[in-house]
Amino acid sequence: MASQSYQLIMRTGPTPGKVFELGKNEIYIGRDVSNDIVVNDSEVSRKHARLVIQAGGLVIEDLGSTNGTFVNGQRLMGPHVLRPGEMIMLGENISLAFETSYDVDATVVSTPAQPVYPPPPRQTYVPPAQPTPGRPVQPPPPVYSGQIPESPLEPSYEAEPETKGMNRRTLIIAGCGCLLVAACVIVGGLFAVDTLNMWCDAPFKWISFLYPLIGGAVCP
Repeated sequence: MASQSYQLIMRTGPTPGKVFELGKNEIYIGRDVSNDIVVNDSEVSRKHARLVIQAGGLVIEDLGSTNGTFVNGQRLMGPHVLRPGEMIMLGENISLAFETSYDVDATVVSTPAQPVYPPPPRQTYVPPAQPTPGRPVQPPPPVYSGQIPESPLEPSYEAEPETKGMNRRTLIIAGCGCLLVAACVIVGGLFAVDTLNMWCDAPFKWISFLYPLIGGAVCP
């Protein structure tokens, strides 16, 4: 008659490939040497999990470990009845395959190994980025179609009108002309006064002192 037994095979951990026969009704797994199955790894708690053989099969239960116990990638929140081929994870580093074996005429038939299911990745909360306080940035002025924006680095200069130089030359010529006309008027007036011998008349008597200078007699 065939007899059924349970075993755990370490897939990843300190001793990959090691087989743990589950011959007791209650088996403890942990890092402490007092456990039935000792796993020396920092991810494993001192008293990590417990296995109990019941009428319905082998039941696994987490004992409040720090990094948790997983079955096929799902974290245990209570007792779980193991099925052949399921994968047990202790934290993130240790994986144990649960298998059953039957003894029939000294021949051991074991269930095939199942693929390893890693535990779900830990989610790290990242707070949303906060805006940096400071002076608000003013948006650039809109540019309309057909408009070429003026570069702020190149100041614009107004072209000097060409008529400005012409106005200056015109004023200079006009001034010289006025002076020349005034000189001609003065010289012509003096010549007329001298010709008509009007130095001693009332209007020009006040400048009669110039008469000797030009060769005439002094008024009486």
